[in-house]
Amino acid sequence: MDAEFASPALVANPAPEARRADDAQGAARSSVERNGPVAYSDPSVPFKTARARPLKSALPLKIVIPLLLGIVASLAITVYAEFGFRRLEIANRQMAIALEMQAALHEALALIVDAETGQRGYLITGKEEYLQPYQAALPKIGDAFHRLRELLVLHGTPEQRDALGKLNELFGKKLLELEAMIALYKKDGPDAAQALINTGIGRRTMDEIRATVDQMLSTHRRQIDDATRRWSGDIAFARLGMEIMTAFTVALLLVVWLLARRDAQQREERRRSMQQDQDRLEALVQDRTADLSELSNYLQVVREDEKSKLARDIHDELGGVLVSAKMDVAWVEKRIKGRDPEATVKLERALQALDDGVQIKRRIIEDLRPTLLDNLGLAAAIDWQVNDFCNRAGLKCTLVLPADDAQLAPRVSIALYRILQEALTNIGKYARAKNVRVELSQTSDNVALLIEDDGVGIPDGAQKNKLSHGISGMRQRVRALQGEFSIGRPPEGGTRIEVNIPLEPTATEQGAASRADAPA
Repeated sequence: MDAEFASPALVANPAPEARRADDAQGAARSSVERNGPVAYSDPSVPFKTARARPLKSALPLKIVIPLLLGIVASLAITVYAEFGFRRLEIANRQMAIALEMQAALHEALALIVDAETGQRGYLITGKEEYLQPYQAALPKIGDAFHRLRELLVLHGTPEQRDALGKLNELFGKKLLELEAMIALYKKDGPDAAQALINTGIGRRTMDEIRATVDQMLSTHRRQIDDATRRWSGDIAFARLGMEIMTAFTVALLLVVWLLARRDAQQREERRRSMQQDQDRLEALVQDRTADLSELSNYLQVVREDEKSKLARDIHDELGGVLVSAKMDVAWVEKRIKGRDPEATVKLERALQALDDGVQIKRRIIEDLRPTLLDNLGLAAAIDWQVNDFCNRAGLKCTLVLPADDAQLAPRVSIALYRILQEALTNIGKYARAKNVRVELSQTSDNVALLIEDDGVGIPDGAQKNKLSHGISGMRQRVRALQGEFSIGRPPEGGTRIEVNIPLEPTATEQGAASRADAPA
């Protein structure tokens, strides 16, 4: 099974004959697992084309026909219900208009009565304040007739418009009579006005106005009654339609329930099969991910070991060669100094080149395996690395280190140091920062490393970018130690990297804990 799913990068390419045999066996096995016809890759075997089978209806005819009839009936009832709702809306609008017309007629009649009352009060008392209702009613009467005219023009019948014209003439006549009586009172006195009132002309005009208003109100009441009857009939039919639709819906639901119950077992079987395949694939992916993670961790350990060995070899071999050469050149330079100035200059230049070579050798060794990390601990190595980086890059660095530098496991120390190196390299290349802050804190349970800068910040999506090998390498180092890694852009800007790695108890701590747990 391992050979079947091995990574292509780790398994050599098989021979063409073996590949053809494996393909044939895989095709045969897949066909057998699917209970289908077995396919062979041997060209000598004739290939038979399977005849296409006619597709069967997914539902029997006795179920399809009621479904279609139910759908057609539901659509018909829905269309009729829509027409009924529109008729209800029209009836509602007609009732509202009729009620508004009635309100306008009552208002106009009340205003003319107020005007006549004010005029009679003035004729009896002769005081001007009694004319205030009369004067206030005149513009309101015009507004009421304007509103009635607009309603009848849009929604009225020709008979209603003729009645409104007659009512308008009667109102005009009545207002002229009221105005004439007031003018006669002011000119000839109360006796002349009383004589005109006694003729009964005002009462006859008011009787005609009331009769016309009653006729129009009766017409509006008949319209309201007709609209109410239509409304009631439409509501009754809509209720009947909804009941029929509900019955069809229940029938359709019963049919769907029967179909769903019949199909439930098939769906459940397919679900179980898919779940089994998914579980198998997930287990396979987890196994392969664990293998790759373990391989990556192993390669990192091997790489660090190789770097450490290479650093020791450079220090021992190349360092010895450079020191020996420097001593010999220095001895020769002392011997010929003062006798051959030109050779002395060449030898001094050679000594300087050897000193530069020693410095280069030291820098290469520190890059491969920092000696401070092995000799003085993580805090001292971080101190040297940060200060060296800030001096070379011209940045202002803030460094916070623990007071007591407890000894960490070598794999934890080198992981944190490499993460710091990668972060500082990114800051120098991309961040365009001016300030860098590095904080190392350690407790009995974990060790934490914080790296911050005030640069342009990490681009959006770079945290999850598969091609960001630097971030992926840092995350993999932390994951190998069962730690937590986060990188992001804080609200104030820049980039923040946080690493938290749990510490394993030492042998002394484990012995003390076991003695504490042991019974007395």
